[in-house]
Amino acid sequence: MKLTKRLGLFLALAFLVTACGSAEESQQQGDGLPEQVMQLPEQETPHKEAEQTGQEPEKQPADQKEDDTKSNEQDTAKEPGQQKAAESNAGKPNAQPGTNPAAPAKAPSSNGKTGSGTGSGSGSGSGTSGAAKPSQPATPPKQSPTGSFNMFVTHNFGGASVFNQNTPYYKGDSLMDVMHDNLEVTTKYGGGFVNSINGVASGYTDKSIFTRKKRDWFYFVNGAVAGVGADAYSPQNGDSVWWDYHDWSGSGSNTPSVVGSYPHPFTVGYNGARPGTVIYYSGKHADDANRLASALRGLGAGNVRTSEYSNQNLIENNTNVILLGTWPELQPESSVQDLFSSPTRTGIYATVEDGAVQLLDYTGDESGQSGQALIAATGTGNGDTTPTWLLIGVDEPALDAAVNTLVSSSGKLRGKIGVVLSNGAAVGVPVAP
Repeated sequence: MKLTKRLGLFLALAFLVTACGSAEESQQQGDGLPEQVMQLPEQETPHKEAEQTGQEPEKQPADQKEDDTKSNEQDTAKEPGQQKAAESNAGKPNAQPGTNPAAPAKAPSSNGKTGSGTGSGSGSGSGTSGAAKPSQPATPPKQSPTGSFNMFVTHNFGGASVFNQNTPYYKGDSLMDVMHDNLEVTTKYGGGFVNSINGVASGYTDKSIFTRKKRDWFYFVNGAVAGVGADAYSPQNGDSVWWDYHDWSGSGSNTPSVVGSYPHPFTVGYNGARPGTVIYYSGKHADDANRLASALRGLGAGNVRTSEYSNQNLIENNTNVILLGTWPELQPESSVQDLFSSPTRTGIYATVEDGAVQLLDYTGDESGQSGQALIAATGTGNGDTTPTWLLIGVDEPALDAAVNTLVSSSGKLRGKIGVVLSNGAAVGVPVAP
């Protein structure tokens, strides 16, 4: 009986132990399932890649706010040190002219000497002293001049000389370039208008209506008033360029041609023109015409011929024209009368009255001076390549004197708009104020 109770107790204990083990195992399996599920990552909806449009993807407001905050913090951290340094270094070249560039950082040597504080590397002075100086570009050889031309500068219709020199020019030079090389020049209106030369400035530009005066610089090339600004004219070898500062209140700027660059335009005209020359003569002055033609050929003029004058048109020509004769012979001709009708239009500042040549001032009024012969030039306008010259004497001796001036005394014409011969002296017209 006692044995039976013990056996029953043993079986009960065994059953109890078995039941407890099963419950514990069941509990362990139930606890492991959520843990396994948690190990599986929750699958997120994939984002569509942004198209490559050159712009950064749009940020959400929260991200944008956070980025702005970071940017402000970085800017604050940059001041005042980095920002001040950036401002002070702005516009500075990496290496100042004339100084050596900083030596590049050296890479560690394979034998470790460069990294050693006690070795004989570059830091001790026994090694490389630094980066070699960059090689300087070779100085280009000085360009040879393309040619040269004569440039002279005067005041008051040639009354006072300022500059007179043969000046070289180089390939690509404009007249303005050469002027800057030889004179003190200031400009206006985009750089093509010469406002001052050697300190003598326009009396009109930038002046009030109460103080301005019609005084400016004008220039002539080979005897013709220029048709373009000095920055647009390309000088040619052998040119004669004349700058004159004068009053134009009497329309004195309308001087289309001048005698002051003789033997131009007969040798070479404006912009290199070589149209040839016809010398017209009146009466029995063929010998004077031939003598002048020979002189021009000797000076280098080509295609020069002579012809008797019979009231031909003196302005609309395809060649240079010289008309010579005495006033009694030429006065009846309508073409001649037209040239003397408006001096401020034609640039002929003289009249012939009472057997004398009357000198006019720059306004076209009589100056009270007179002479015996006139040498003058006129043309159709700016840049005229076929001007007309007049050699007129009140009588034959006066005409001979005018021809002789061109043949053997051409220096008397230098730097003058026109010339009146008065008792052997060459007086410039218009008469300067």
